[in-house]
Amino acid sequence: MQQGPMLPAVRHARGRRAKKDAPIFYAPGSRRGTIVKVVAALVLAFFVLWFGAFGLSLYLLGKLPSPGILRDGAGAPHATETLSPQPAAATRTAPAAAQPPIAIKPPQVFGYLPYWPEWNDLSLQKTLPELNGLMPEWYRVDLPEGNLVPLGFSAPHQQRIAELVARRRPTLTLLPVVELSADNDPGKTAAALASPEISTRIAEALAREVQTQGYDGICLDAAAVPETAYRDLGRLLATLKQSFAAAGRRTCLVSPISEAPWSEPALAAAVDRYVVLAFQDPGGSPRPTPLAPQRWLTTALSAVAGAVPAEKLIVALGTGGYDWVSNSSAPRPVAFPEVARLSGLYGGGIRLDPVSLNPTTRFVDGDGNRHRIWMLDAVSFHNQLVALSRTGPMPAVAVWPSTDVDPGIWRLLDRDTGGQSVQSLLGEVPISDYVGYDGKGAFHKLVRAPETGIRDVVVDPSTGLVIAEDYVRAAEPFTVLRYGTGKPGMVALTFDDGPDRVYTNAVLDELAARKAPATFFVIGKEALDNPDIIRRIVDDGHEIGVHTFSHPALENASGWRARMELNATERLIASLTGRQTLLFRSPYGRSEGPLTGTEAGPMRLLDQQGYIVAGADIVPPDWRRIPADEIVASVLRELKAGTGNVIVLHDGGGDRTATVEATALLVDTLRAEGYRFVTLADMLGLPAEKVMPPAEGPGTTFDAVSFTSLSYLSLAINVLFWVSVVAGVARVLFVTVASHLRRRHPLRDPDYTPPVTVLIPAYCEEDTIVGTVASVLVSDYPNLRVIVVDDGSTDKTCSRLVEEYGDDPRVRIMRQSNHGKHAALNHAYTYVETDIVVAIDADTTIAPDAIGKLVRHFRDPAVGAVAGNVKVSNRDRLLTRLQALEYITAQNMDRRAAERINGMLVVPGAIGAWRCKAVEEAGYYSRQTFAEDADLTVSVIRAGYKVVYEEEAIALTKAPTGLDRFLHQRLRWLFGMMQTGWKHRGAVIEMKGLGLVSITDLLLFGVVMTALAPLVDIIFLTTLIDRAIALYLDPTAPWSEGSPYVVAAYGAFVLSDLAFGLMAFRFEKGEDKRLLLLLPLQRLFYRQLLCLSTYRAIALALTGQLMRWRKAGRTGISKAGEAVNAKTRLPRPTASPVRRPGSRFPSTHRQPPAGPSVDG
Repeated sequence: MQQGPMLPAVRHARGRRAKKDAPIFYAPGSRRGTIVKVVAALVLAFFVLWFGAFGLSLYLLGKLPSPGILRDGAGAPHATETLSPQPAAATRTAPAAAQPPIAIKPPQVFGYLPYWPEWNDLSLQKTLPELNGLMPEWYRVDLPEGNLVPLGFSAPHQQRIAELVARRRPTLTLLPVVELSADNDPGKTAAALASPEISTRIAEALAREVQTQGYDGICLDAAAVPETAYRDLGRLLATLKQSFAAAGRRTCLVSPISEAPWSEPALAAAVDRYVVLAFQDPGGSPRPTPLAPQRWLTTALSAVAGAVPAEKLIVALGTGGYDWVSNSSAPRPVAFPEVARLSGLYGGGIRLDPVSLNPTTRFVDGDGNRHRIWMLDAVSFHNQLVALSRTGPMPAVAVWPSTDVDPGIWRLLDRDTGGQSVQSLLGEVPISDYVGYDGKGAFHKLVRAPETGIRDVVVDPSTGLVIAEDYVRAAEPFTVLRYGTGKPGMVALTFDDGPDRVYTNAVLDELAARKAPATFFVIGKEALDNPDIIRRIVDDGHEIGVHTFSHPALENASGWRARMELNATERLIASLTGRQTLLFRSPYGRSEGPLTGTEAGPMRLLDQQGYIVAGADIVPPDWRRIPADEIVASVLRELKAGTGNVIVLHDGGGDRTATVEATALLVDTLRAEGYRFVTLADMLGLPAEKVMPPAEGPGTTFDAVSFTSLSYLSLAINVLFWVSVVAGVARVLFVTVASHLRRRHPLRDPDYTPPVTVLIPAYCEEDTIVGTVASVLVSDYPNLRVIVVDDGSTDKTCSRLVEEYGDDPRVRIMRQSNHGKHAALNHAYTYVETDIVVAIDADTTIAPDAIGKLVRHFRDPAVGAVAGNVKVSNRDRLLTRLQALEYITAQNMDRRAAERINGMLVVPGAIGAWRCKAVEEAGYYSRQTFAEDADLTVSVIRAGYKVVYEEEAIALTKAPTGLDRFLHQRLRWLFGMMQTGWKHRGAVIEMKGLGLVSITDLLLFGVVMTALAPLVDIIFLTTLIDRAIALYLDPTAPWSEGSPYVVAAYGAFVLSDLAFGLMAFRFEKGEDKRLLLLLPLQRLFYRQLLCLSTYRAIALALTGQLMRWRKAGRTGISKAGEAVNAKTRLPRPTASPVRRPGSRFPSTHRQPPAGPSVDG
């Protein structure tokens, strides 16, 4: 190849910078990297040890000191306090082979759901899948008026029932039960039904309600209808049946089996289903009697079966019991699990009466009262099924009621248990989902843990009836002790869900003004953010209790998390106040205490830890933001009704303005009524030191330091979140506005066509180099030369060039040993004879008009360089599509905005034009950075030139297709940009757009904010997760403090991104707008990859290491790329002519620099 003299400027510049040409951040042979690594390892080890020790200390908190409250007899009932179940005798099981298998399965199973108690929905959750139909007690008809009255559909438990039923519809038959009530006055009932007007009103109201609600029908409960009114009742049912027929609805009648409605042919014909209650209601009878004696039941069932067809009949089998107590004249209803609990607690024992074949038990309670209980369990249920099967075709059965029943009943009805023996079905009696209570008071203590009962049964082989049952081990549910009623006139005011910076302080002010004590159950994470309020609570003489750290429902938390929730809050309080607390109240707890085994489960841990569990007697719904006077009125009603004397308000978790007002009004009002405000310690009769003992030990100091650090860390994270969001939105606005304020580009002057040299550095580009040169040669620019520098390629790059363009006079091919892109370009400049150079990458193809669009800007002598518009051609994979989207929405938009302030940081190597004089003054390409194009761009601007962006000069490049190659490319780019920013940091004090805006932006948004981006996403996601959990546990739960603002801010951030993307595509004419659909994925996935590259680049910069350059793996042009190709009129690579090696450029006055060897 021909050689010319070295440019003096290049030679002198190299001489001057020989010792200053080392790469930025590079520290070969220095100890910086070792020091950084050692310091990082020590810091990491410190934090690991600290977090480990702190976490372990939170988990291993010992049992709190006992206040001796139950030993001192402060309200404890006469019941055992051990957590261990009663000792059991050796398990005895009757041989299964001695019992015949049972296969009595009714065709349909219905369940009756009484309106009360309010927690019956908890049992329904488990039993509903076993039912074909549900008969909920949802209405009553007030007689003699005839008005249909819904039974509290707005009640929360009724709403939950409706949701459960909705999930099973339409496979579940829904027949609500309607009670005909006239205050137990048969005469009024008969008179009302005899009135055609009232009867019509009832029928119309029922038909309208069934149609509106979409029920399958309705069941009228005729238990209170006298025999004299049967004819009128039949007329009502006939009218109702006629109105239901067209819509396919059903009528249903419920009556006791001992009464005669079913014997009336006209009445039976007027209904589609007939429910007979196959048990006796003792009413107010003081004489204990069996509820469904077997002989009586058999006779009654035979009579009913003869009068009512089996397909119409539903036999309701009883499942509860009645307790006759010596100090009461009337029995009280009692569920099976409660009978098992009481008989186990007081040693009664359940046995099967041999005459009636009904279970019974008797015992004397701790107060000396004698109990006699008759009930119906799974054994009696089995016997009733046997009797029912012998009356003819098996009718449907209703479990009445279907809540809190002997679990063996469901196994008897389960169709998958056919052929099993009675012993195998009824042997185990698990009632661990039931919670029983003893005593009175607002405090709860677990005194007995659940235990599965073992029952032996004896079956008479001749009748198939169970004739005896024996509990080898008593069935035990949870037993919770209520205690701590306090003295008459005492009232304890408590607050949950704080501390809140605004409302807790306001509450404390009101209490201080009235010298009223209170107890604050605090959430740990809120206390961490407001440590001064915690200290003020104690300093003002109030008590503090634990309300968990993050307010989860403990029954849904794992064991280790529940322990951490308690211990973290406990240790935080101790570190802030110097005192421990024994008080605890459960989040989302019921005022009456846990009602299911799941809810009671955490009480095991609470008992082990030694907590005093506070319940809630009076809970006005202040979270619904009701007025203060309504809060006070609600409390007064409950106090006068004798509900209790522990009041719960909420000082956190939402707008608590009304609560603050109610606090002052409540104290004044109750004191005027004669009540005295006390602490919970006073309510228990304990000194304050027993409830909040001093915290001792060196761990308190460690906790104080740890929690203080966490508090500052939390504050720092919140500040960083808001700074990131606000700064991000502000940057989007700035870039958008600056992009719109760009000056209009000059139109192309056909007479302005100065000669141009196109420089193409190539390294191992045998697959793309021919196409790249071809795209240049077919350019419509008239005065064009091409110089290709092969930078020591190890593949066939050079031979392909020589083969294709060796005899083309427009193309000069040079080869040098591998010294990098910067050396190849600098070497090529020694052969440039034109004033303008266009530099492109060897894997890029340019549009035919691209060079002309770039060159037109050089009519302005102030322009030193022009950046072209790079687009991704191989859009055949998700990763490359995301890169294409980034080029459009990030890089190109940034160049538009930067042009407005002459602060462009990089003219892309894929396509850019340079004024040779500007390049010479800037010192040519430097080896100090991996981003040599960015380094030269900034140097040109600092030399006094302008750099502009030509969006119509299109170039197609092939983006990396593999994740590894992509990450390496981005690491090289980002590391190079960091080197460039650091090298030119002096530009900041030059007070121009380049330094003040662009380099500052590179540092803040290119490095710092990118590294912090996952933090913003994590805060948003944790806020959403926390909100979702809160709504799952309580649909009415308010937003936690600050959460709405976090969601709103992040939403604004995302919307600004979306608007920014839309604006970018508005500038990019003809782009594929389907790429916009990837914007969410770009934020969730793609930006995290950029964050990873940022962390790696920072690590390299700190340690003084350099990354190794390697080529990015690429594939050819995809169909999407071909579409862009077509729109920009790019040539196909195969269009280039094939030429033999031969001619070169004519001789030049410039000689290559001494250094890399050049061969032809």
